[in-house]
Amino acid sequence: MSRLLSFLSLLCAMALCADDGAATKQQAALKERLAKVQKLVGDWHGVGQPQRSSTKDSWIEEAEWAWSFGKEGPTLVAKLPKAKYFSQLRISAGSADGQYELAATPLAGGDAIRYHGTLDAQEQLVFSLDPPRDEVPQRLSFRFVAGGDRLLVLMERKSPSSDQFVRLAEVGYTRQGSGFGKGSTQKECVVTGGLGTIAVTHNGQTYYVCCTGCRDYFNENPEKVLAEYIARKAEKK
Repeated sequence: MSRLLSFLSLLCAMALCADDGAATKQQAALKERLAKVQKLVGDWHGVGQPQRSSTKDSWIEEAEWAWSFGKEGPTLVAKLPKAKYFSQLRISAGSADGQYELAATPLAGGDAIRYHGTLDAQEQLVFSLDPPRDEVPQRLSFRFVAGGDRLLVLMERKSPSSDQFVRLAEVGYTRQGSGFGKGSTQKECVVTGGLGTIAVTHNGQTYYVCCTGCRDYFNENPEKVLAEYIARKAEKK
């Protein structure tokens, strides 16, 4: 009987190890997909304009994008303290490469509104809401210009008289400190491979991460992060 119990315990342990390995691979794949929109990470300041080239009804915008590593898996989260429609945005990788999900928390509170999106060949991230809701945009398009130092977010709704989309507003953001880290002195985030702007230390060595989310993730398990970082660098050689 004792041998049977030992054998069953060994099988359970092997199954748990296999599950952990599969989960780790899945998390790594999701993080790799999100890394394709890594340029979102950082602090942004800008202006929202209902009408292009007009200051009428315009407003100031701020966005702080950072990585988050919670139970739901890796996500990119934006805090929007001065936005017109949403207080927070959370992007996660979809079920297939190039597909993404957006959970947008309304400014008035309540449950997050779910958008589905894709990343096109021009690296424009486009999210759509189906069915539409009157109080929020039906389509959100994220487009980088000026080498990633500028971010344009176009908000649209369906025209009541046709199937065409019409502009609600566009926010033009500029990355805060966009000149930092360019050229040969650029640092790499050991968690995501993005631009490292925050120093972290482990065993007397200094490394860099791109945001507070990656900083917290590194501090929780630096050995795991560094092992994954070394493995990624080895694969690229």
